[in-house]
Amino acid sequence: MKQLLAILLLFSTLTVRAQWDTAGLRLQRFSVAPALSATALMATGTIFTYNSTANSVSLSIRNAVVSSRNPRLHFDDYIQYLPAALPLALNLCGVKGKHSFGRLLMLEGGSYLLGAGWLTAFKYGLAVQRPDGSTFNSFPSGHTFTAFTGAEIIRREYGAEYPWLAVAGYAVAITVAAMRVYNNRHWLGDVCAGAGLGILSVTLVYWTLE
Repeated sequence: MKQLLAILLLFSTLTVRAQWDTAGLRLQRFSVAPALSATALMATGTIFTYNSTANSVSLSIRNAVVSSRNPRLHFDDYIQYLPAALPLALNLCGVKGKHSFGRLLMLEGGSYLLGAGWLTAFKYGLAVQRPDGSTFNSFPSGHTFTAFTGAEIIRREYGAEYPWLAVAGYAVAITVAAMRVYNNRHWLGDVCAGAGLGILSVTLVYWTLE
């Protein structure tokens, strides 16, 4: 449990800091803060994966978690979709965000399509072995990408008027990332890169299509 809390704290520090603009959640057409956050997360993930010193830290975290955890928990397989579903459901229920339902659907679909293309290329081009040894498609984490893409969309659509929704979306995303490490399905670098990829995909699609 201590290791899981440490992972949650690390991710909270890495992701929450750069997600809001300095002027009280004022959203802009292209916001530099999320782009910097995404770049930092992807760089961190790459360092933890390919730098020998950082990789040894990642291995130590994995060994500590695996040695102390209970049997695998599967709820991360399901809650990864919650941040993606929430803005669409709220819009349909009449809680309007920044865009209409049709526009939101286009922006969300574009974000996932763009990110999924990069994700597939990285996973099978880099062929990093998973910590449990099952396959060679560990980097970046797809679950984490899915969750953080949805969380960033919630922030952009509802963060200005309902900041607690943005916090909740990122809380779910951080939990998914932590659980991927806890369940021995991903290295720390994998989830950092997956988070950054999700945020970057949303940033680029909103900048292009908004």
